[in-house]
Amino acid sequence: MRDSFTLDEIDLAVINVMQIAPRATWKEVGKVLGISAATAARRWAALTTHGIAWVTAYPSLSVWSERHFLAFIEVDCEPSDRGCVVDALVEVPQVVSISQVASGRDLFLTLLVPDLQSLSRFTLDHISQLPGVRGTRTYTATHFYSEGSKWRLRALSPAQRGHLTRYAPSTPASAGGFPDACRDLLLHLSADGRRTIAELAELTATSVATTRRRLERLIRDGLVSLRCDISDSISGWPVCAHLWARVPPNDLDRIAQTLLTLPEIRMCAAITGTDNLLVVVWLRSLADSQRLESRLAERYPTLTLTERAIVMRTTKRMGHILDTAGRTTHTIPVNPWAELPSEPGGGG
Repeated sequence: MRDSFTLDEIDLAVINVMQIAPRATWKEVGKVLGISAATAARRWAALTTHGIAWVTAYPSLSVWSERHFLAFIEVDCEPSDRGCVVDALVEVPQVVSISQVASGRDLFLTLLVPDLQSLSRFTLDHISQLPGVRGTRTYTATHFYSEGSKWRLRALSPAQRGHLTRYAPSTPASAGGFPDACRDLLLHLSADGRRTIAELAELTATSVATTRRRLERLIRDGLVSLRCDISDSISGWPVCAHLWARVPPNDLDRIAQTLLTLPEIRMCAAITGTDNLLVVVWLRSLADSQRLESRLAERYPTLTLTERAIVMRTTKRMGHILDTAGRTTHTIPVNPWAELPSEPGGGG
């Protein structure tokens, strides 16, 4: 068990700056917060040492879902085998997130793969063959409206946020895919999105100039998401819930875009299936779930919530393995291009 750690206002502000500007220099962070660069760096070091906050990187989900396959997979397990199934899936680099949830499914996975063939192989030939798995249901994302990299603690003043406007995310590129030459760079950013250009150059065996140019391209073209995450148990938003909804197709974009103004929204995506909208929220308390649903019903009369599920435990979040308190312990870099696992028992 790690030592207890309590966040104060400066810690929350440092994290909020990292959410907006994950690679800002400590001088810039200190200037925004009115503290020294050394203090900002020291606070961040304490947060990362305790696994409370971290910066990671992965392919932009909005871009990936438009050009490749991003799938949500529900897995039903025998109760006694749930832990073994999680252990079998947590090391897979294409499985970017794993939640253990209540209400009608045991595990909820987020998967990034290049194509439909890869998705079929993984769901039909791997997951469904794992001992203890009773069934799966797969939904593909057709459009991403927002995801966790956009969620904010709201610990900064409007003036402080204004100083960080130049770090606003780029609009995703309209053409071209993820450059092959940049894959290694992304994998090393996954473990620590604040690694310096010099560190990344050494890790990828490229020059500093080439590394800087490649990283700037990924960020400029919106091909990579740099994300500051925080342990939900200490964030003040300890309850995570998944909401499934049906919205008239001609109303989907409007409702999804306005949902993003709600502070609880972590992720919002259009999906295939009977339900066409999936929303992930963070809540301050379990009672807030009912209050949020009432607010949604009042504000969006054409939106029908069909199902909701409380997350009991998040085991993996965007490549980071979490302990029972939601703190990161180590990383399995998100890698959609990795070789898929073989069938259990040694099949191809």
